[in-house]
Amino acid sequence: MATTRSNWFRRHRHKIGLVAVGHTAKKVEEYLVDWLIYGIVVTYASLQFGALYGSMLAFLIMTPITAFLCLSYIRLYDWAGKDWLGFEALKELREEQQHGGWFSHVIYRLAKHGGVIAFFALSIYGDAFMTTVYLRHGSHSYSGMNRRDHAIFWSSLLVSNAYWTLRWTVILQVIIWFWAQLS
Repeated sequence: MATTRSNWFRRHRHKIGLVAVGHTAKKVEEYLVDWLIYGIVVTYASLQFGALYGSMLAFLIMTPITAFLCLSYIRLYDWAGKDWLGFEALKELREEQQHGGWFSHVIYRLAKHGGVIAFFALSIYGDAFMTTVYLRHGSHSYSGMNRRDHAIFWSSLLVSNAYWTLRWTVILQVIIWFWAQLS
């Protein structure tokens, strides 16, 4: 058993390393954009123009910035032709049923029919880049975006930015309320 795992790891170590580095780099970027820059923009705009207008302004500022970043990631992902997020492997699973036990059958069913769930989950917990790459048809194609992919991208971009704007607005208003209670 240990030998089988060891052989599997040796065969896949390059892919595991690539996915680990890819996810680490993506997480660093997400923390910088979602937790630092987004927070600063929403806070500044809300303090200058109030919660409602400040939030709308922050949304209008951050949406083009995140669109540029996500489109750049898609171009880099397609240019490199490497599965540095592991999504291509997941798409393979989604496209062909594995003949294994009950667990692989459950994973297959979720991956196969979870398009809407995946769209919202990846839009909220990831971004338009991750959503589009995962939901576009074909695995390991790295072929840019067709009309369907563009629709997914722009829809995901709007959902993602609406979520982060609302999230930061709520966080800021809770902080302001607590600060007022302390004074």
